[in-house]
Formats: sequence, C-alpha cells, structure tokens
Amino acid sequence: MCELKQDGYLESDCELDFSKLNNRLSSFHGSNLARQVPADRLARAGFYFTGNGDRVCCFSCQKTVDNWCSGDTPVERHKEVSPTCTFLKCCHRPSFNPCLGTSLTNGSTYDEAAEDMQYRLSTGAVVDETPYPMAPHMKSEEARLRSFSLWPLSSPMRPRDLAQAGFYYLEEGDHVQCFCCGGRLNGWEAEDVAWEEHATHFPRCFFILGHNMGNVPLQEDEQERESSQNTNAHDWMESFEGRLGSFAGLHHPVDHESLARAGFYSTGVGDKVKCFRCGGGLKGWQPEEDPWEEHAKFYPGCNFLLEEKGIEFINNVQLQQCPRSSANPSQQNGPSGNGNGIPQSQSEMARKAIEIGIEPSMVERSILQKIDRTGSGFSNVEALVEDCLSNTAESEMPDEDPLEKLRKLQMEKQCKICMDRDICIVFLPCVHLVTCKQCSESLTKCPICCRAITQKLKTYLA
Repeated sequence: MCELKQDGYLESDCELDFSKLNNRLSSFHGSNLARQVPADRLARAGFYFTGNGDRVCCFSCQKTVDNWCSGDTPVERHKEVSPTCTFLKCCHRPSFNPCLGTSLTNGSTYDEAAEDMQYRLSTGAVVDETPYPMAPHMKSEEARLRSFSLWPLSSPMRPRDLAQAGFYYLEEGDHVQCFCCGGRLNGWEAEDVAWEEHATHFPRCFFILGHNMGNVPLQEDEQERESSQNTNAHDWMESFEGRLGSFAGLHHPVDHESLARAGFYSTGVGDKVKCFRCGGGLKGWQPEEDPWEEHAKFYPGCNFLLEEKGIEFINNVQLQQCPRSSANPSQQNGPSGNGNGIPQSQSEMARKAIEIGIEPSMVERSILQKIDRTGSGFSNVEALVEDCLSNTAESEMPDEDPLEKLRKLQMEKQCKICMDRDICIVFLPCVHLVTCKQCSESLTKCPICCRAITQKLKTYLA
C-alpha cells in the first residue's frame, strides 16, 4: 500500500491539507457542482473544489478538471487527465474488491459501492478480515480442472489455462471464480490471457501476488507426460484437423494452417509448438518464417518431414543456412570438400554439426580456424560443436540484426524438447547434441534422426 505524504505541495493557499478526505469533502459545501456530481465521489477521486466555476483540483498531481455533467465518473475523468497520478495508483487501481462478490466481464462497468469499499481498504479505513482462500476445496489445480467438465466448447479459453490461473468453473455460461480472492470473470474473448485478466481485474489477489495460499499445481511425472504426448501424437494430433484445432483461440505470429500442415500442434504455452511425430519443439517464431523450413532446419531426421517433403528439400534447407557471397560462389551452398573449403576428413563431422542446428558458416569457420591454429582439424563432433557455440557470440555479422543474432544463439543452445534449459547430452552412436539432461532421461530414440540411443554422454559447453 502506498503512503500519501503530507507536505506543502499538497496544501492549498488557505493552508488546508487536502490530502485528508474530510477537508476535500468540506470544500464542496454550498457549491452547485455537488448537485450534479456527488461530493463524496469527487472527494474520493482526490478532488477538492477550487471555487472557480465547476473546476476541481487533485491534491496530489495538481491537475484540474471542469465542465462536469450529471452522470460523470470522477475517478475516470481523473484518469483521463492524469493517468500517472500517485493517488490514483495507490487508491484506485483498475479493479473491484473481490469480497463484494462482484461478477465482472472483461470490460467492467462502474460500481459505486465497490469503488467506495476499495478506497476504504486502500486508505486503511477498513480492514479486510476475509479468510483466504475463499474456496479452500479448490486449492488443487486438478480439482479446478475437473470443474470444467461442462465448459462450453464455443469458448476461446482453455480450461487448463483458466485452472492454472486459479479459476474454477461455476457451470453457468463462461463464468469462472478465483479459489483465493473469490473474484469472478465472464465474457471471455479470443485475445484474453487468463493470468493477465486475473491480474488486471484483481491485482490484490494473494494468489496473483505470489503468496502461499496452499495452491497445489497439477503434477505429471516425466513418464506420464511422455505417454500423453505419444497418445496425442498417434490418436489425435496425427490428423491435420486435430493439429489445426489445437490453435483455436490462440494468437500466433505464423499462420495456423501452415503450422499444422508442417506437423506442428500448439502446446498452449506462448507460441511454442511441437511436431506430433518427432516431438521436436520450436518457439520464438517470426511472422516471415516458414514452418516447413524451420522443421527441416532443426529436425531434419523427422520421418513425417521426410515423407511429406523428401530428402532433397531438407538438404536444400540445410545448405541455404550458409550466407551467400558473390565474391566466392563456390561457397554459396555451405561447407564443401574441395581445396578452397573444408577438408574431406572433416566433412562428415561438419554435416553432423549442421544437423544439430549449428549455422553452416560457423561450422566452416571453426574448422578452418582450428586448422590454421594447430595444423589439424577436430577429432570429434563434440569438440567442433563446443567451439562453434563459444565462437558464435564473438562472430561478426554486419548484415544481421544484433537481436536476431542473440535469438539464434539462444535457440542453438536451447534444449530442442523443453526449449528452456541448455543442451548438454550427446546421444551415441549418432552424436547428436539436442537435449538437456532432464529431457534426455525419457528418450530411447534421437529426436533428430530417430536412431536408437545406446549411450548418453554429458558435455560441458564453454
């Protein structure tokens, strides 16, 4: 809660301290303005009467408002002229107190009783002694999720997202309620995000503020997740319609149909997608990116990709990653085995590094620099990949945007399954380096080439 300091800046010429509600209220005695707009609502909004026409002034930000009409909402007019006013931020956040049981659509209407209660709570005039959470039987995310069994299919919101944000279904329209603060919301729209709406309308909810309210997140062990993913892949996400349906109600920077045709379905977390066949995940999409090409770039061994696009398409995508230079046309299509490029002895390791997702130009540069420094190439793929990743941050690409370079570097080092932790496990015998330790534990086949894994080696990237 903010503390409103009393100093000279907050006082008028007659030395009344208008930071006090009663002084602001008394300034409206005998004024015609109070007949149009209730004086208590003006005073709660931080205004005192200046004595000039119908002009009022905020004691905190000193902004004035006039030309009042019957039915005006003082707080809203205050926000129009001074949205950053400290008093407004402290005492009139954009929400209503949940203990009043007010049900809000995502674009709520004015409620004077709720405004008055919120002001009193903010200033300490009353103390909220409501026991929280208000619905202790819904502390479990699993229990909240079960409440959505009759959730309308026409709603753009996913029950899982609502349950994670603390809501359970009231079995009426699309009305939901928070288990902690009791705040209710309905009238959901496609662009709404459950967490954001909860925080916008009920910012003082202890669950939103991160207090320990006994919430029990939905727990799924690694085996259950893997089993669930495999079931979805073969039973539902194997169909184009199923994958396309996973994007319903979501805003994604890339066309939903293009993603679904390329084998991807939405995981429901940001713009992250997964391939139903190989399980490869991608996120951080740009509008101009082509799903098929991104699939081929990061997961060239996917069987679905091979069946639909063929090996020639995949090879072309891999080769196109090498920047073209008119000054050296022999190098346009990536690393080569001729005398002007990568030695034949290093070409197989170069190919495997490119399959992992390393930029071909960086692979070629690392190999040639190693030969120049020591007179010999790399002895294994792990050493080549480590050198490429450590050099990527230092490489200079004048024609590439720095943010794009950072994004590519982060994606190269990210686990291709969870897209969160860094890669650190090499699979043998294919020597692909694509996952973190946690994600590698449940894998029996490499997500890149689908070969059986016989051994898993942990690496330490510089």
